[in-house]
Amino acid sequence: MTGGVAVGGRWPYLAPAGVEVTRPDRLTVGVLVTACNVAEHLPQALASIAAQTRAPEQVVVCDDASDDDVAAAVAPFADRVELVRRAVRGGEGAAKNTALAALVTDLVVVLDGDDTMSPHRLEAVAQVAEVRPDLAIVTTAWEEFGPAADGSWSLADHFPVQDQRTQILRWNFLPAPALRRRELLAAGGFAEDLRYGPDWECYARMFLRGARAGLVPSPLYGYRRWNGQQTADRDRVLRGRVEVVRRIAAQDLLTDADRRTLRGTLAGARYDRWVARLPQADRREAAALLTGAGTSVRRRVLAGAGLIHPPLAAVLAQRVAPGRRVGAR
Repeated sequence: MTGGVAVGGRWPYLAPAGVEVTRPDRLTVGVLVTACNVAEHLPQALASIAAQTRAPEQVVVCDDASDDDVAAAVAPFADRVELVRRAVRGGEGAAKNTALAALVTDLVVVLDGDDTMSPHRLEAVAQVAEVRPDLAIVTTAWEEFGPAADGSWSLADHFPVQDQRTQILRWNFLPAPALRRRELLAAGGFAEDLRYGPDWECYARMFLRGARAGLVPSPLYGYRRWNGQQTADRDRVLRGRVEVVRRIAAQDLLTDADRRTLRGTLAGARYDRWVARLPQADRREAAALLTGAGTSVRRRVLAGAGLIHPPLAAVLAQRVAPGRRVGAR
């Protein structure tokens, strides 16, 4: 195929150009679930796994030293779910690595403990991975639910088929994907000292090693929006995004073009955090944006306004805000 829409089994998908295997090997599938203070939602997540049209060979839940009763939430599914516990809370990366260590399947499918999967999700990602063994990562579109849901944006309309290496250095377009375990481990797994965005940083490392990704454009992942989730803390998200970009920028496999891309991504992340805190943002941050590499002309103008009069900058930033883009989850 040329880059674009193809069919893997019964599932259309988007991917870079590649050749489909006519007699694919069947892959084993495991689901990696992380749980930290989401016990009230975890039974719904596990029930969605139990309802899959293609049953996984393994399901591993990592309890990241939760304050609530994860064991009780898992108990009704104990015959098909392995529960591993961390005595000390390590964060998202550590929890994912702990669950990953217990998985032996060809594919590792990520599911956050407060989210759900539609019944066909494992079938879809596995079939695409089987017919396209060159794809190290396969994901699906999602739909939001819950009290803070906003369904105004679709990954299917924005998923990059071309130049994925550059795009992953700009934003995380891979929500809760299926990952080939061998490639994931070869890239080093998830960073345990990043408190936000270890998934994005990990996928960037995989792309720097040559990974490519495909998307089933059907919304087969249920992303719960609620006030208790970690991504509800906007400043934490924006601060974490800056740190993730800095971490990616420290990788040895970057080309000069990659570094130019990351300078722009870092400038954008710093700008977004600055704008979110206007008019209380520190003028020193405005000065750094004004003089920093990668800042666009428009943002330099706004930073200049912020240096002189932060309330005016806040008004101007709202009027010229860019369109919505999904960042790392």
